[in-house]
Amino acid sequence: MFRLVDVPKAEIKSIHHASLNVLEKVGVSFPEKSALEALSAIGAEVDTQRHVVRFPEHVIKKTLGQVPRNFGLCARDKKNDVLVGNGQTFYKTSSIGLHIHDLETGKRREATREDVVRTARIVDASPNIQILDPMVVPSDVPAKVSDHYRFKIAFENCSKHICTLAGAATGTDEARDIIEIASCVAGSKEELMKRPIISLIQEATSPLQYEPLGLQAVVEFAKSNIPICISTLPAGGATAPVTLAGELVIINAEVLSGIALVQAVKRGCPVIFGSFASVMDPSKGVFLLGSPERPIMHVWVANLARYYKIPSMVGGLNSDASIPGSQSVFEKTLTTTPLVLAGADIIHGAGCLEAALTYSLEQLVMDDEIAGAISRLVRGLEVNDETLALEIIKKVGIGGHFLGEKHTRDHVVHERWFPTLFTRDRKSEDFTSSVTLDRDLARSAKEKARRILKSHQPEPLDNDIKQRIREIAAKAEKRIS
Repeated sequence: MFRLVDVPKAEIKSIHHASLNVLEKVGVSFPEKSALEALSAIGAEVDTQRHVVRFPEHVIKKTLGQVPRNFGLCARDKKNDVLVGNGQTFYKTSSIGLHIHDLETGKRREATREDVVRTARIVDASPNIQILDPMVVPSDVPAKVSDHYRFKIAFENCSKHICTLAGAATGTDEARDIIEIASCVAGSKEELMKRPIISLIQEATSPLQYEPLGLQAVVEFAKSNIPICISTLPAGGATAPVTLAGELVIINAEVLSGIALVQAVKRGCPVIFGSFASVMDPSKGVFLLGSPERPIMHVWVANLARYYKIPSMVGGLNSDASIPGSQSVFEKTLTTTPLVLAGADIIHGAGCLEAALTYSLEQLVMDDEIAGAISRLVRGLEVNDETLALEIIKKVGIGGHFLGEKHTRDHVVHERWFPTLFTRDRKSEDFTSSVTLDRDLARSAKEKARRILKSHQPEPLDNDIKQRIREIAAKAEKRIS
């Protein structure tokens, strides 16, 4: 992969030192006893009355040095394992959506368990989306067990790595249940720790605070050495400074403090440096995901993570469009391409619309197509004796062609990207509205999504594992009733 988007190291250091100043002088709120105790034990200054933790520079430096530079995000099917931190970019779905565009009616409605099934099956069949985040929160189960069902359904319908943002109701007990579910699939708790087939995303609540239940989930996952993405979601001009540099200081301070907590609980626990930040539109008071300011910030986030030698996860493939179509493709390409060129390890966001308020199966299919094209762009070209093709050029000579050569047949599939949602016909047509509509990517994606749901079957879980997972979810549901 070649990289085009780097930022000056001196300016990265300026963000770093400003963040350290905030962490030492202002601090971050950690309103949870076990988190405060863990941070106090590594030398952070803890105000137990206000739940505020201040971090001397040496604490941040020490904890950053404990994070692995690269590690595996494993899958129940080993062929789907990914290694983050090795210079390759991977794509994952967005998460915690409450609404979905119905594939058949096109109407926006509340998501259900069946929608978790369908999104998982499409991800399983998508060659360019390597990580599943169960995209929607089912409205037909109690909130306290929604994560139980999201993980259960994900394992039953997808053989890729499962990484998700902890739900608002997930605390200590729920985290333990989810770890038990994953242990059933992995074979045991010990196997899960060796081959983590799940990972957690935990967001700070900007500015400079975390939520109690989320902290409980972080502590439980860290104890089991499960990879954790510490992320943040400030809105520039509202919950962060309006200047992008100032917002980066908030992002960095929040993430560094969360990383310190993970390492305080379990030294060497794999951590990902995350950000899903964006800016507020001051004229409308809305949080924007499709704006150009977002990829600017996340290019810097990817560079900050690389400065700390930590894998990164940033928000991309994002749009403020309310339906799949030309706006969503434009904004998703805009918010993604610079991030991949900057060397981001994971792009989070496939499948979402309307600033991640609504999700769509056809948009998920379109995002897989966008990811495939961008991945080809950044793969660049390879120069060696075989690709220079000198012998073939000599053989064909002046005025010949290369169509029938074995060299062409051997390399064309690797060298070329081929679309699946549109054709490259050259015939002249009268582009009436009906022809334009027939060729719209959203319509092609809808048909492809239907074909996947009709024909693709994920690698099945053993029936006894399915039963054990159902029992864990049922037990949790009974516990809250």
